[in-house]
Amino acid sequence: MKLTEKARKLWLAGALLATLLAAQWVSGEEGEADPEALPEPAEARNFRKEVPAGRNGTENEAGGNEAGELDLERLERRKFSARAGDIFGQRSWVPPPRPEPPRPPSPPPMQFRYLGKVVEGDETRVFLALGERNYIVRPGESINSQYRLDEVSDHNITFTYLPLNARQMLATAGAANIP
Repeated sequence: MKLTEKARKLWLAGALLATLLAAQWVSGEEGEADPEALPEPAEARNFRKEVPAGRNGTENEAGGNEAGELDLERLERRKFSARAGDIFGQRSWVPPPRPEPPRPPSPPPMQFRYLGKVVEGDETRVFLALGERNYIVRPGESINSQYRLDEVSDHNITFTYLPLNARQMLATAGAANIP
């Protein structure tokens, strides 16, 4: 059991040493770098205030704080491109949903009210109301050039909405029939 614990510690020490060597190799530096020895960025050099010899730069002759002057023209020169768009907007790799094809136009809801029907021999007439107007129609006739009465049965009436050539039904079950 002691041998296993020693072997484990040796492996951990070797892994630690390998990690440290890899980190130093990736950083490309040998030994610790002195922060004073790092090169100064060009922007910092342009904005740094030159301190005259013999002064510490914190006080002027009047005794107040001397403010460092910035080259404001240089700051205003920086412009952002309009091509960047909304940099904080949501991004997704999921393609947008396909637009649904437009639905074909549908006829308006049936506005007729069934009042009754009369059957005389082979001929059937239907009494309908639309608003304040009443109509007496036989199969095959049109109403206001909008609807055509196609078929009359005991439970419903079939119409065709002419502008779209769409069939519609009007229920007649439960309504009073005139013999």
